[in-house]
Amino acid sequence: MPTVTKVTQQRRAGRYNIYLDDEYAFAVDEKVLITYNLFKGTELDETEIETIKAAEFSQKAYTQALVYATGQMRTSKQISRKLKERGYETSLIKEVVKRLNDDHVIDDEAYAQTYVDQAKSAGKLGPRGVQFKLQQAGIDQFIIEDALVAYELDDQIAALTTRVASLLEKNARYSKFMAEQKTQQKLLQQGFDLNLIKQAIQDYRLNETTDETLEWDNLDRDASIAANRYADYSGWEFKQKVKSTLYRKGYDLNLVDKWLRQRD
Repeated sequence: MPTVTKVTQQRRAGRYNIYLDDEYAFAVDEKVLITYNLFKGTELDETEIETIKAAEFSQKAYTQALVYATGQMRTSKQISRKLKERGYETSLIKEVVKRLNDDHVIDDEAYAQTYVDQAKSAGKLGPRGVQFKLQQAGIDQFIIEDALVAYELDDQIAALTTRVASLLEKNARYSKFMAEQKTQQKLLQQGFDLNLIKQAIQDYRLNETTDETLEWDNLDRDASIAANRYADYSGWEFKQKVKSTLYRKGYDLNLVDKWLRQRD
């Protein structure tokens, strides 16, 4: 029966070379070494050797998953995807995920709760945006719903107050109407409630210091560009093309008519 005659430590911490009958046989993780008592003098039959190799393969998958989960929270699904990418079988992946859960390395409920708390603090995602991100991470829907209870209405309103101000200022080069549309679209994409978005925009407009010249300056710039584009046209056709272009950009047609009269 093959006998362990020598055990040497590799340069990699926690890895050991096993020699049977003075010939290199295989390498194992320290956990496998201890579990199967792979020290000098231990006798192994072929079945035991195959069991050890299988345990080593499992431990390798576990170690890789552990490294992936270290330093950043991961979900069960993310671990499963990573191991699948590395070619591991489904049965082994389930075993590794179970071990990580049992060892409290991963915890989908804690992941969801932490993600919701961080999203609230950052204020860049609304509840539906958070829900979508958690679904992408593979979190169970019931866990998501439980975690989202902590994302209260006041949290969303507070986030929108900041986001609306930032986005409207960013979109100030557009017409007032278009700036609001772009702001609304962006916030919808980020998962905020439509009615709350509209209310936040309305509140911002009520409290902002009105710049009487901004809308006109934006119109003047865009109208000049449109006028140059349609310079080959004249009369009614020219005016209609300019007006159509500016209407699509959200400008009030009375203001557009004023610009055209001044141009004439």
